[in-house]
Amino acid sequence: MKIALFADIFEEGYGGVTVYIRTLTNFLINQGHEVKVFVWESKNLSGEDLAKCYTFHAFDVVKKVRGKAGFSPIKMLYLVKKFNPDIIHNHSQYTMGLHAILVSKTLKIPIVNHYHMYLEKTTDYFPDIFQKTKKITFYAISLNTKLFFNSSDLVITPSQIMRNHLLKTGVTKPIEVIPFGINLSQFNLERKKNDIFTFIHVGRLNAEKNIVRLVEIFYQFSIDKNVKLKIIGDGPEKDKILSFVDEYNISNKIELLGWIKREELPKKYAYSDCFITLSDSETFGIVILEAMASGLPIIGANEAAIPNLIKNDYNGFLVDINDKNKIINCMNILYKNEELTKAFSNNSKNMAKKYEESKVFKQLEQLYFKLVEKTKA
Repeated sequence: MKIALFADIFEEGYGGVTVYIRTLTNFLINQGHEVKVFVWESKNLSGEDLAKCYTFHAFDVVKKVRGKAGFSPIKMLYLVKKFNPDIIHNHSQYTMGLHAILVSKTLKIPIVNHYHMYLEKTTDYFPDIFQKTKKITFYAISLNTKLFFNSSDLVITPSQIMRNHLLKTGVTKPIEVIPFGINLSQFNLERKKNDIFTFIHVGRLNAEKNIVRLVEIFYQFSIDKNVKLKIIGDGPEKDKILSFVDEYNISNKIELLGWIKREELPKKYAYSDCFITLSDSETFGIVILEAMASGLPIIGANEAAIPNLIKNDYNGFLVDINDKNKIINCMNILYKNEELTKAFSNNSKNMAKKYEESKVFKQLEQLYFKLVEKTKA
């Protein structure tokens, strides 16, 4: 089968959506499919990446989060027609996504639109006028979501909570819930016992991830304790974190590692004792799943799709991000109780098994086949 994937960004080290697209691309190629990724150009794409892509000129529209937009309908139509895919799987709700819909309708190719994110959680990066009129902005986002996904032949979303959100906005096209798939063997390194109890956070350093709040709470928890917080990722909140670390002189307790190559991540998880996130905007939580597969207990916000991955008092704790004392108490429990931490660790590994890559992505592959056959019929 020939499969065209549409995406805003394909370069490594951006975030969960990019991890998903890169992992899916490699899986489909390994299954024997022909795959091309239609994506905005980027100087950070490797030669190996470029061999899988068609790239198009774009502008940086929201530099803080490396947001890109472009307009290349003629070139895109030409290259899609040349590739002649059986199906389009679109992962963008921005201008690349609009191109995907245009190409689909013009060339009569079935399209799967993937709902990866709550746009409502990204309004901090919108121009000021949109932030001052949030009711209108949220209405416009809701209307856009409804119209966009009703242009699909099939909608994919990573969690039931996201499916419910789409139904609430008025999406009437078929919606399938397919979570992220993970290569369990990749994250199955032997855990290392640390002299310093180490918390780890992985993800974009964006406002909706509440990373600054996490750093402030960790600082209060860490006083007079032999603990460390490792932060992997980059983004607009980095300077705020660095300022806080400098102000309180805690560079020995909070370590910012920036983006690291994906193949290096398993080792970072293996040298940690607990994964923690206060993000309230996760549509699935790929990094949480990676941490679970690595055998880490999880502390996470009781928000969005995170409760799908954290079973409270079983493989970790669900917390109210505004309840500082509860968060500190949960951190304390794991810091002090080695037996409970071990039990949570084993439970995380067991829960991660149902997300094994071949199981999950084969479900998606079967949906492709069904949609293509239905279209032909």
